[in-house]
Amino acid sequence: MAYRLAVVIHAEEEFDWSKGVKTTNQSVTHHNELILLIDELLAAGAKVTLAMDYPFISSPEGASVVERYRGLADSNIEFAAHLHPWVNPPFEDLASGDSVAAVNTYPGNLPKELEYKKLASLTEKIESVSGVRPVTYLAGRYGIGNNTARSLVRLGYKIDLSISAYCDFTSQGGPDFSHYGNTIFERDEIIYFPHTCSILSTVSVLQDYANKHTSFFTQCQNNMIKKVISKCLRLRRYRLSPEGFSLKEMQQLTHSQKKIGQRDFILSLHSPSVKAAMTSYAKNHIESKQLALNTRDFVCWFIGEQGGQAMLPKQLVY
Repeated sequence: MAYRLAVVIHAEEEFDWSKGVKTTNQSVTHHNELILLIDELLAAGAKVTLAMDYPFISSPEGASVVERYRGLADSNIEFAAHLHPWVNPPFEDLASGDSVAAVNTYPGNLPKELEYKKLASLTEKIESVSGVRPVTYLAGRYGIGNNTARSLVRLGYKIDLSISAYCDFTSQGGPDFSHYGNTIFERDEIIYFPHTCSILSTVSVLQDYANKHTSFFTQCQNNMIKKVISKCLRLRRYRLSPEGFSLKEMQQLTHSQKKIGQRDFILSLHSPSVKAAMTSYAKNHIESKQLALNTRDFVCWFIGEQGGQAMLPKQLVY
C-alpha cells in the first residue's frame, strides 16, 4: 500500500491573528495568489481539498476560486466545510458587539442546536455556490465537541479532519487531542482523518517513544522537570505544514511517522498565508513566496521521491 497525501487548505477570511477574532472580519483578497498555488500543486500531482468557511464561500473572490476548479470536483479537487463560528450565521448568543469570547471560537463549545444551525448554514452555502454538497468537515481551530458528530451525520457528512494529533488546546478552552496520533479511524458513523503532526527529537529512541505514546509530549509539557529535560533533548511537536516549518522539517516529520507505520498524511495551510502580510507565517513577499515553494516542493518530494500517492479525504468513502 502506497503512502498517501491529502493537501488541505483552510480557505478562510483574512484577520490579524494577534488581535483576536471579530465578527467583522469578512475580507477575502488573496484569491489570485491562492489560484496560483493550487495550479502549481495540481501540476505537481497533488489533489487539493478546499475546506471553506462562510466568508470565503460567500465572497465573490472565493466563488471565483470555486468556479475555476468546479470541473475538477470529481477528480482532483474536493470542496469541504470549515466552520469559523464567529463569522458564520446565525449569530445567536455568540458575540458581544463584534468581539467573540475565546471559548466560542471553538465550534464544539457552542450549544448543540447553534453548532448545528451554523454548520447547516455553511453546508447549504457551499452546495449552492459549488453545486456539490460537502461530505468532509474541518472545525475552525480544530474545535470539535461532544455534539459535533451527531450534527455532521444529520447533514450527511462522512469525514472529519478536525483532530490535531498530539495537541492539547484545553488551556485556550479547546479540545484535548493529546491522546490521538495520526491514524485514521471510524467512530459514531464518521471517519476521522487527523491533521498530521509528529514529535521530533535529537534522540531517535525518545522520538520514537513519544510518537508511539501519544500523551507523552503533553505530559512533558505539564511537568517542569520533564519539560526542561525535553527542551534539552529538543523534543518538539511539528505540524506537517509550511506555516512555521521548513521543507527539511516537514520531510523529517514525514520520516518520523513512516518509521512508526503511518501511511496517510495531511499537508495543511491557511489560505491567507499565500499573500504577503496576511498572516504571521508570511510577513512579506519573500516569506509568502518561500511558503508556496516549500508547499510545492514537499508535494514533489512526497510523490516523486517517496513514491507516494495524492488523495482526497472523500476517497476514504467513495
